[in-house]
Amino acid sequence: MVLWMDCDREGENINFEVLECCMHLMAGSGSKFDRVYRAHFSAINPSDIMKAYNALGKPDKFQSLSVDARQELDLKVGVAFSRFQTRYFQGRYGDLDSAVLSYGPCQTPTLGFCVQRHLEMETFKPEPYWLLDLGIMNSGTMCRAVWDSGRSFNRNKVDSYIATCRDANPASVAKVISVITKDKNQGRPVPLNTVALLKACSKALGIGPHSALQMAERLYLSGYLSYPRTESTRYPKSFDIASTLQDQLQDNRWGSYVRDLLRDGVNVAKGGVDMGDHPPITPCRHARAGELTGDMARVYDLVTRHFIASVSRDAKWRSTTVKISIEELGEKGDFTIRGKTLISPGFLAIMLHKQYGDEREDVPFGEEEEEEKDLPEFKEGDMYGLFFSGSKKSGNKVSVAPAGTFCTLDIKEKNDNSSNLPHRVRTH
Repeated sequence: MVLWMDCDREGENINFEVLECCMHLMAGSGSKFDRVYRAHFSAINPSDIMKAYNALGKPDKFQSLSVDARQELDLKVGVAFSRFQTRYFQGRYGDLDSAVLSYGPCQTPTLGFCVQRHLEMETFKPEPYWLLDLGIMNSGTMCRAVWDSGRSFNRNKVDSYIATCRDANPASVAKVISVITKDKNQGRPVPLNTVALLKACSKALGIGPHSALQMAERLYLSGYLSYPRTESTRYPKSFDIASTLQDQLQDNRWGSYVRDLLRDGVNVAKGGVDMGDHPPITPCRHARAGELTGDMARVYDLVTRHFIASVSRDAKWRSTTVKISIEELGEKGDFTIRGKTLISPGFLAIMLHKQYGDEREDVPFGEEEEEEKDLPEFKEGDMYGLFFSGSKKSGNKVSVAPAGTFCTLDIKEKNDNSSNLPHRVRTH
């Protein structure tokens, strides 16, 4: 008997449930367990099935017992707390159906996260803030400089900065303090796990988590993708990257890129964790253009491109940072212009949906302004004069006569809506 259950603890537990039902029906004498084997696989394409069949092991009783222990703990904790909170809340709220208020070690904390987020969104009040907006016209290109002080919730204070520049004698100037140019690497993405797949489908394809997982599971059952429920973000040592790439050589969308990648040598994916049960989500066989349709085709395309990108070269950018200062404002007069140009696309040549690749939540305010653009030439010591005129909108705009180089300074008002983003969770 060969057991082909999922390669995790739950699958191991199911193995022994099957044995309990079937071992007494096995023919022959001697130890029946000696004729029981366990296959470890994560995809149902021919190569993975044959690889698993040629490396059969034994079912692990201890993993199965750990699942039994967890199930028993879940049941006892659930029964005890369900009884406690049902009796506690009965009669306290008139509109509460308190016949049974169940508790689950997973469902209740998850419900708590959802309620907490809902309350944050319901009680959040957008708060306006103001910042100085410096624009420098250089060689026919208007460059926006980010205020290093970030933001101010005091409009009068920002108005006073404008007044200081306007009343300065001699006239205020914006001076280039430094120009720094350096090359940066943008690291290729780590292999795809379930959470990353759902995020990518939502951000890049507009497919919700529930539908995305359904599509991935259908692709898995059809043999196109590996098992889509995984926490691993690192390919195991046994994973054959070259063979998986070779399956994609005939594709007219990325075949030539894969051919060059195989010729130059693949790059082992950086970082990540191999959880040991299932590998990251990868394509298992080639799907010709038109072979898949609708969202299944889009999800397959995203997974395949992500896999190829994860073993490609890093992208290289040339980043330029221009520091500008208005002396009259002291430390509040520091501004920064950032720009970058792509030197070598690396994995970005194959990963079309690069907008989902960076999850940068700890970027300081203002640095997100760096975008892909060519900056005109700036030199240390360059100065741009500020000339003032009234503005109906703010009353404090700075402008100059039209010339080859000039700059404008204005107050920009924004609202802090960071806590009012849509956040939906589907539970069962």
